This record gives sequence, C-alpha cells and structure tokens, in this order.
Amino acid sequence: MSDRVETQVLLQDWRSGDTAARNVLFERLYTELLQISAALLRAERNNSLSTGDLVNEAALRLIQLDRIDWQDRAHFLALSAKAMRRVLIDHARKKKADKREHQKVTLVTRFEGDPHRIDLDNLEKALIRLSALDEEKANIVELRYFGGLSLAEVGDLLGVSESTVKRQWRIARAWLMNALQEIDA
Repeated sequence: MSDRVETQVLLQDWRSGDTAARNVLFERLYTELLQISAALLRAERNNSLSTGDLVNEAALRLIQLDRIDWQDRAHFLALSAKAMRRVLIDHARKKKADKREHQKVTLVTRFEGDPHRIDLDNLEKALIRLSALDEEKANIVELRYFGGLSLAEVGDLLGVSESTVKRQWRIARAWLMNALQEIDA
C-alpha cells in the first residue's frame, strides 16, 4: 500500500472516531508538520514558541474539532498550517493584550527572489476573504506561505500540475497583495 493510500485510510479511520489512527497519522506526518512550523517561525522575532510547541498546540486544536471531514493528506497539512497560524496569531494577540511593547508578528516571504514582510493578522483577514472566494487558491497560499512548500510540492499534494499551481499562485498572490493594501489603507 502506498504512503498516500495509507494516509488516506488513517484519515478516514480518524474521521470514524479511531484515536489510534489519529495518533499514527500525527506520528507519520510529524516531520512535515515540523517543517511547516519551522517555516512559520523562521522570520519570527521575540517568539517564545518552539517548532515542537507550535506543532503540539496545533495538534491539540485539531484533535478538539469534532469529526473533521478530512479529504486527503493535502487537506490535513493545510488545516494543520492554518491551526499553526491561528496559534501564532492568538499568541501575538495575547502578548499585545498584556500591554507590553511587542513588535508586530510578521511573516517574511522570499518567493521569487524578493522578500516581503507581511503582518500575520492582516494576512489572516485577507485569507479569510480569499477562502470565501476561492478555497483552492487559499489552500495554495497556506501551503506556500505557511507550509514553505515549493510549487512542485504543492502540486503533488493537491494532485494538480506544477503549471496549474504556478498560475493559481500568481493570481492568489496578486489578489492578496491588493487585499493587504486595502487593509493597511
């Protein structure tokens, strides 16, 4: 049985309430979850979370959700990246609420050679809007920004060609940059 099929079976078993399948799934994909976590934390300053802390906190949030309709491995990784993003945003908001001086939580991207610094809170708002318009493009953004995956890796996870991902990525990125400018204005 291929790794992809085994993962699909584990997701289906978890959906049916099998906690042992859930645990095996997290063990099997832990390295990939750590990579996503590392990509999120790479540009963070003054953050007290480790990659393991971020993965564990996101896993706890995913476990608390009741019977997610997991579609496939890509869906699992995208939701994991989203949960990690929420952990970071909640962590930043908590720090801000403590009335101490903290820097904005930002994400530094280095796609296509030029670094961009994006406020995570604003990116979250823009992604919610994008997801309502086009969930596939929002998933591509999450896998690229938060998962740190290449276009080819995103294509493999989503089961589409790299050229399709590249085209969707360009459209989503342009839409996001415009939405972020609107939010900042």
